[in-house]
Amino acid sequence: MAEVLDVFGKKVIGKAGPVSFFISRGKTIMRSLPGKRSGPSTEKQLRNQRRFKAIRLFCAPFKDVVIPQIWNGLATTSSGYHLFMKTNSPAFDLEGIISDPIKICLSMGKLTLPEGMQAKKTTSGATTIEVKWEKDLAWGGLPLRDSLMVISAGEGKYSDMKDTGLVRGNLGGTFELPALASPVTHVYLFFNSLDQRYYSESVCVEI
Repeated sequence: MAEVLDVFGKKVIGKAGPVSFFISRGKTIMRSLPGKRSGPSTEKQLRNQRRFKAIRLFCAPFKDVVIPQIWNGLATTSSGYHLFMKTNSPAFDLEGIISDPIKICLSMGKLTLPEGMQAKKTTSGATTIEVKWEKDLAWGGLPLRDSLMVISAGEGKYSDMKDTGLVRGNLGGTFELPALASPVTHVYLFFNSLDQRYYSESVCVEI
């Protein structure tokens, strides 16, 4: 779609008749407004609306933290928010419920994720997590200093992203869970490069 400017060369925003003007990647874009539906919504339409609302509610807490740091840099044809939403949409069933937390992806990127990532509580009810992963013979230099990041999850709640203090070259260690009001049932683990520009895919581990 073409960028729209007024007679003074300024960007236009808002609605005008059957079209709307909105800002996308710094440009004002025009698109047609959807027509009004005739008759009541069908059960399928209502279910799709509920599912879409559930996905948006899931994405909302990540708009200020995870998405700006990780996903904005990955987006090419859309925003980081929409890429995050599209990536995680398959994790929701027809009723808008997360069918399996393992299907949620909180991080993506060019860094590789080690094989054999494992995590468990040091003791029952503890907040200290023991983690370990396998060594890759191709590692060397700066990649060995990639930081292990973690996000706690439980009962549909997610903690802030936290640096565990461990690096790839450690092949494991212990760290304290990020604070979460709900009981923690899963952790999402991923790596961040030393310059904090690149990330790996996340892996979800039940604890």
